Amino acid sequence: MTSLSHRFTAALCASAMTLSISPAFAYASTTAASDDSATSSNSIPGYPRDEFGGLRNKTSDKWGMPNQGIGPIQTNFPAASKYSKEHNGTAPKGVNDFSCKPKYKDALPIILIPGTNEDAYATWAYYGPMLAKAGLCAYTFNYNPGPAMPGAFADPNKIDEALPFNGDIKASAQFLGVFVNYVMKRTGAKKVDFVGHSQGGGALPNAYIKWYGGDKTVRHTIGLVASNHGSSLYGIGRTIDTAGLNDQWQKLFDKVNLSADGQQTMGSGFVKELEKGGITMPDVKYTVITTYFDDVVTPYTHDLIKEPGVTNIVIQDLCPIDFTDHFGMTYDPVTYQVVENMLTGRNYKQITCTFVPPYLQ
Repeated sequence: MTSLSHRFTAALCASAMTLSISPAFAYASTTAASDDSATSSNSIPGYPRDEFGGLRNKTSDKWGMPNQGIGPIQTNFPAASKYSKEHNGTAPKGVNDFSCKPKYKDALPIILIPGTNEDAYATWAYYGPMLAKAGLCAYTFNYNPGPAMPGAFADPNKIDEALPFNGDIKASAQFLGVFVNYVMKRTGAKKVDFVGHSQGGGALPNAYIKWYGGDKTVRHTIGLVASNHGSSLYGIGRTIDTAGLNDQWQKLFDKVNLSADGQQTMGSGFVKELEKGGITMPDVKYTVITTYFDDVVTPYTHDLIKEPGVTNIVIQDLCPIDFTDHFGMTYDPVTYQVVENMLTGRNYKQITCTFVPPYLQ
């Protein structure tokens, strides 16, 4: 699966060409919740926009739950990503079981939120069965898929079901609210816990909690290499921000339902709006777990939320021989131990430190 940083680089090339060729690059876009919303009004064949302005995965049910079968447990992201591409709509083993009863008294339903370009299986093929084995109940979904990438550039007329969470984050945040309400209704729970990766650990849950009522439904949100402050993209994002080209940059992505990619660039209108007045909300517990080797949200300090009451963890501070990177984070056994400890009320520092090599994508 193409990494987010690679897509940004390709889009930068396209942006440079478009800006130099035609002023028609700027186009009309609709807004979902404010003038900074990136929901595009353009249609994509076979994928009508829903009431939030996002796109639904055809290989999922109306609640976003993948319904094309259950896949095997995976222990690394490349294998899980390959399987998800070959089996669109596969669910991770151990999730979305409404007969599940947690074995811990205070355990809540856990919503597993994928990241940009990642479907539920690619992200959670390790966590799903592991959480179930631990006696916890997890639920996950797909939404807002992006365009197919047959080469260096996106095809505006084709959607790749294996690449959800590429569209406007505000649309995805509203759909997340629908999914949360459905899970609470089915389970009888009054609140849920979140575990999310990248966008799914930062920008997406933060938007839902801050703008769409999530402060009333979420007890604890745990973000893994979370895109809380956007990425510098190794200097590309900083250059765009300094040059005042954020709006043009964003509109490029809006055209092909890749809005989330632009929104997660440092200095974007979305990031500034989310940071205004602080990211966190009262009565919600926030935890961020990151790695010194985050190669997508750069620098890794952009993952951290430096606000009162937030627990920020750099995994190498607990286990110096863990070299996991951005995409490896949801397959890192050390990070998993920390997350399970938090979800079950144990001391998160009580882990077994093991050597974890970096993943090569």
